[in-house]
Amino acid sequence: MADLQQLAISTRDSIGRYFSVVSAVPSAVLVVWIVLLVGSGAWGGRPDPIASLRVFADLGFGGAVELVFAAIFLGVVTHPIQYSLIQFLEGYWGDGPVAGRARLLRSRAHYARIRALRGRSSWLTREITDRQRKLKVAEQPDKRSIYAEIAELKSRRGELEHLVSNYPDKREAFMPTRLGNVLRRYEWTIGQGYGIDPIWTAPYILSVAPSADVDYLDDQRSQLDLAGRMTIVSFVATALTMLFMARHGLWLLVALFPYASSYLSYRGAVVAAAEYGRALGVVITLNRFALYDRLGLESPADSDVEKRQNQDLIHYLSHGETQGLRLDYRSPPSPT
Repeated sequence: MADLQQLAISTRDSIGRYFSVVSAVPSAVLVVWIVLLVGSGAWGGRPDPIASLRVFADLGFGGAVELVFAAIFLGVVTHPIQYSLIQFLEGYWGDGPVAGRARLLRSRAHYARIRALRGRSSWLTREITDRQRKLKVAEQPDKRSIYAEIAELKSRRGELEHLVSNYPDKREAFMPTRLGNVLRRYEWTIGQGYGIDPIWTAPYILSVAPSADVDYLDDQRSQLDLAGRMTIVSFVATALTMLFMARHGLWLLVALFPYASSYLSYRGAVVAAAEYGRALGVVITLNRFALYDRLGLESPADSDVEKRQNQDLIHYLSHGETQGLRLDYRSPPSPT
């Protein structure tokens, strides 16, 4: 009973921390921004920033409690759609004709961009090779400038390679957004050397992984979810600001503040997605043998055997069928 109570307490604390960071904080930011817009009087007359600040000064204890409850209520209502919000930012926009066309055009644009980046990277590689060839026959006074040119070219090539590394290798895998492409790249590459599909095996591996590994992955996921939620919240704040300030000329520039927050949050989500993908790869690599052991499978003797075994294992996990599969189980221990 004590263990069950401890499990319930730890689960409650974990959910509470996740909710406060991912849902409650962005919701509180949106509520505060809405209060500032309404308090400025921009809806009915000329905006007054002093009046906006005065609203908070006049709130009192009761008003502050109402704001807190409003933020919590908004967080609770929107918390169930957190996964859908991330999927929307990835580029899953539905199967309608308009969404499908937009998805196709944006995917093509990203693929064209990557082709251009790869072309520039190849050109830089040729330039570096040319400089290195010149370096062998150059006089001593000229070598310093050639070394500087090579260092600059390598730096530029490294930046291009970093950008390219955030995209899938295959054209059919491209997504219409940068966030979607980063996550898709790791979906297609994590566990590839072991024949493991992370989409189907991740829940099983996390169930046998040590708590430290799971916490490490959860931290990366929380950062991704927080950045994604802030992107959506800031975009909504931008739209509301434009609606309030549309009739007030240069006051419309106020919308640049939440727009900048949305842009920076999205860029942060892209970085967090890459970190999350790497963390998931680490957890799968370190704990895949624990999964084999928990399933009662023979430990593979080499990588070829592991790939063959995992091919059948993934088919079973994804389809629930055993016909035609061959999974080698450990012999049960002989009775004493």
